[in-house]
Amino acid sequence: MAKISLGRGIDSLYGEETGGEPSLSIPVEAVRPNPFQPRKSFSSEALEELASSMKRHGLLHPIIVVKRDGGYTLVSGERRLRAAESLGWTEIPALIKSMTDQDLLEIALVENLKRSDLNPVEIASGLRRLSDEFHWTQENLSEYIGFKRSTVANYLRILDLHQEVVEAVSDGKVTFGHAKVLSPLTPEEQVRWMKEIVGKDLSIRALEDRLARSRKSRPEPADESMKVWIMENRQTLERSLPCRARILKQKKGWKVELNFTRMEGLEAMITRLADNVDEKSEGSMDEK
Repeated sequence: MAKISLGRGIDSLYGEETGGEPSLSIPVEAVRPNPFQPRKSFSSEALEELASSMKRHGLLHPIIVVKRDGGYTLVSGERRLRAAESLGWTEIPALIKSMTDQDLLEIALVENLKRSDLNPVEIASGLRRLSDEFHWTQENLSEYIGFKRSTVANYLRILDLHQEVVEAVSDGKVTFGHAKVLSPLTPEEQVRWMKEIVGKDLSIRALEDRLARSRKSRPEPADESMKVWIMENRQTLERSLPCRARILKQKKGWKVELNFTRMEGLEAMITRLADNVDEKSEGSMDEK
């Protein structure tokens, strides 16, 4: 995993670490969005308020950019940039930094988590990108984003929900709390209960109560030790292999799903398995 550098927080970008260098005015049209920006929607009302403030008082904090491909890529300040565009500004004050793609993603995610209200799916997507593209563990995410590890896990589970449920969470029809309750259910049950939540405006408590009554009407043996075993072994797989893992108990046997985001990770696992088989074959021949 790459070295993590954001424990100090985004505010340091404006502080002593800038070396006190002045901002420069750069063309607004030369600034491209941060490709790692987790926020997909911006409140038009909030942008209008910011534009009004900038018109009266100017820009209190310059945007932060990196030089890329003959122009500039935005690191921090997309709301300020959009407000400047709405005011018809042709130039905007900016601090120019040297940063890697990992820095761009980390800062975009952390800035939004600390300063704005991302919806749960945007938060989950940003956390997943840190996990998949830069190999952050849940412990890393918890430490540097400031969430409890259980909260990180619950956000990541949102992306494993049925797509209809994910869309409902993104649209604000289903809350993060509802999503946590739905996550252990089958995809079909998730959709059915999502429709109940939306259609009957169920609170989280009401959803939990209805689920509990539903389970009582068709009891299933609860084996807590089995749940713990599944969780521990799923985590072991994810630590041992660069992948996301699922272990599912079926009516007959077990099902294991491994999701690799990179071909190299899959090839490495296949090579390890093949080497292990070869070693066992050689051992059998030696015994003969």
